[in-house]
Amino acid sequence: MKDTDYPPVFLTLWIVAGGCALVAIILSFYLIYKHLRNYTNPDLQKYIVRILFMVPIYSVDSWLSLRFISISLYLDVIRDTYEAYVLYCFFNLIVAVIEKEHDIVELLHSKEPMSHPFPLHCLPKIKLGRGFLQNCKRYVLQFVFVKPIVSIISLVLETVGKYGEGQFTPTKGYMWLTIVENISVSLSLYFLVLYYQAMKDDLKPFKPLGKFLCIKSIIFFSFWQGIAISLLVQINIITPIGDWSVTYISTYYQDFITCIEMLIISMFHHKFFTYHEYRDPNKVPFLYNRNTKKFFSNPSTNIKPVIMNFFTNVKSISSDVITDTKETFILPLISPDSKKIKDEEHNLLNVEEGDVII
Repeated sequence: MKDTDYPPVFLTLWIVAGGCALVAIILSFYLIYKHLRNYTNPDLQKYIVRILFMVPIYSVDSWLSLRFISISLYLDVIRDTYEAYVLYCFFNLIVAVIEKEHDIVELLHSKEPMSHPFPLHCLPKIKLGRGFLQNCKRYVLQFVFVKPIVSIISLVLETVGKYGEGQFTPTKGYMWLTIVENISVSLSLYFLVLYYQAMKDDLKPFKPLGKFLCIKSIIFFSFWQGIAISLLVQINIITPIGDWSVTYISTYYQDFITCIEMLIISMFHHKFFTYHEYRDPNKVPFLYNRNTKKFFSNPSTNIKPVIMNFFTNVKSISSDVITDTKETFILPLISPDSKKIKDEEHNLLNVEEGDVII
């Protein structure tokens, strides 16, 4: 079957999806442009810009997958990788918000031990401090690696006919990879929620809940709508149409729904990730020099600051991930920090000799 052999209804859906994707991309690029034009707080805005790019990447990927459905699994590797990266960016964003005003480790140590949220509130309370922050970072970051690995394994299994998308059978890779991905994303979201719960009062001025829901809704819907469509295949509600197999049709529906969702999410981004709070009438627009950490005024018609701020942002993407990977996974293996954390607790809490920290 050729990708061009569309049933008439699917051709209509493809056009509708293209219109939604185009509007979503325009709205997102406008907001990204405004942030880069008013780049007054790069420590926060670099993460906001990276989060906003999720909509264009998802929109383009999903629409191309509708057009070239036979290679959609290959195209989705890019989308899946960025999905995990955005969750990591959001965590770094809400950490950076606290770090601008406080010593985050000292602030955590000053808080009372925290209960797990329902239904895990029966578990022992969580002692807040550097160890807690490290664990949050570690579990959020693991999804950045697990998600693309799962996607790549899916491709390999698909090429040998062992993947079986939408088939919940032990002999196919889809079921096992879905379980692994579900565990990984659940751990990532859970520790993100734990951090939010610990810092809820301190984060109030930043209004993180709406921002978090924008991120979570994309991950939640992209995962569970895939599961829902697979179940519809299992109970024969989704059936073959002409030369189109149920695998093609279920993939098509998921990509179509994603294009619609991106239009909605792009609108919410304008509300929750607005650039207005970063505007400074004395510095419009700016060119930010990362080395000197200073701003340079430029004529309002000059596009150079926007381009420079964009490339400054992009250049630090890989370095941020590498640095956090070293700090959270590699260095603790080489030099365990349990003694350092214990010493830090004694210093911060002014523990007397002979006292025990529980």
